[in-house]
Amino acid sequence: MREKLLSIGEKAIEDVEKLGADQVEVYTSFSKSFSIDVENNAVKSASRDTDGGCGIRTIIDNAVGFAYVTTLQSKDIAEAVERSVALARASVPDPDFVSLPAVSSKYPSVKGLFDPKMESISSEDSAELILAAVDAAREDLSDKKVAVEARINLAVSERGIVNSLGVSGSSKTSFGYLYISPTIKEPNEQTSSYEYRISRNVGDLDPEEVGAIAARNARGNLGARTIEGGDMPILLAPMAVSTVIGGGFSGAVNAEEVQYGRSYISDAIGEQIGSGILSIVDDALLSGGIGSRPFDAEGFPSSRTDVLEAGVLRSLLHNSYTANKDAVDNTGNASRASYAGLPSIATSNLVVEPGHQTQEDLISQIDRGILCRQTGDRPNMTTGDLSAMIMEGSYIEGGEVKHSLKNTLFGINMLDLLDRVKAVGNDTRVTVGAITPSILIESGKVTSG
Repeated sequence: MREKLLSIGEKAIEDVEKLGADQVEVYTSFSKSFSIDVENNAVKSASRDTDGGCGIRTIIDNAVGFAYVTTLQSKDIAEAVERSVALARASVPDPDFVSLPAVSSKYPSVKGLFDPKMESISSEDSAELILAAVDAAREDLSDKKVAVEARINLAVSERGIVNSLGVSGSSKTSFGYLYISPTIKEPNEQTSSYEYRISRNVGDLDPEEVGAIAARNARGNLGARTIEGGDMPILLAPMAVSTVIGGGFSGAVNAEEVQYGRSYISDAIGEQIGSGILSIVDDALLSGGIGSRPFDAEGFPSSRTDVLEAGVLRSLLHNSYTANKDAVDNTGNASRASYAGLPSIATSNLVVEPGHQTQEDLISQIDRGILCRQTGDRPNMTTGDLSAMIMEGSYIEGGEVKHSLKNTLFGINMLDLLDRVKAVGNDTRVTVGAITPSILIESGKVTSG
């Protein structure tokens, strides 16, 4: 399939160039996935899906035209070629556009991106995985009335990218996702939690562990109470760090957001913006990383980028457009949700470098504060202000967890958060889009009740 994707791209480039384009890029992909959903402890549905398509970006006199089709058929792609050229001729030239990327070196070798077992696993074996997670959760909550929801998704995808400046790359990847959410139903209380694993290797999903952790977290959420608010230490668990740092900081170092004045970080390259114990990298070369890849969504070679080094901002994240606009090196962070869109900018594997203390060590340092396990809130990207509802968390007093929290949130500006990192844990976990440990924030404003 990868050879077919590249040949489709090469043929489309020839056709676009015959119509007078200055530059052209063709992005093709094909994917297969299988998923199972569990609801109320029983399998609700199972489905298989395939998706394939082609996106064509054409440049004429610095004006860009883009068209896509949801098939890989020659006739449909020929129509997309014509639409892309027509749109480029009708578009307004972009004075900041310089060029598509050109590659003068080989792509790096990145290990662990594809697991053949992910492609060949049977529906029966997939069902066994998800039901093992459900059984583990129910067993740990056997003394409770509990309903369990769960989902497993296993996917294999291939992509190819070719452009008129010599870019030509293809890759094949696998992705597995196992999610489980138990809900405990007590006479006067109902509470739930969830846990998940993501991996390129089906053997790493570990359903028994996922189910047991979800059950433990759900049990820990019983008896939630409010507390007296105020300024106090905030311990962010890895999942919360993934949301606050992985989402809230990675968006701020997106070069496009900075160039358009939509980031709370601007003109700060080389400046100390965070604690000296905080370092963050974007590493597309990690073996088996969820965001790892030999090249980005424009075919530019992947690399490792030091973003924050001991609190000093070293780099923004760029694609070819923003790098050319700022006259800096491209970091290879072009990203696409699919063939149906133009490249944007996103992290590959955003890694918060771990420390040496366990989460229990960090808890023991808190006289009175909170532990935030999960929040769905991200900061205002322009101002950096964050008001985060604690979806799951605990009150800490005297170095010990006392009880779970309800109706509690914390507020802080992101630049203050980065500066007030007092300690970093060693409890690193892989989350969606990031690899994060716990971090202890010296103080933030907590509101409860």
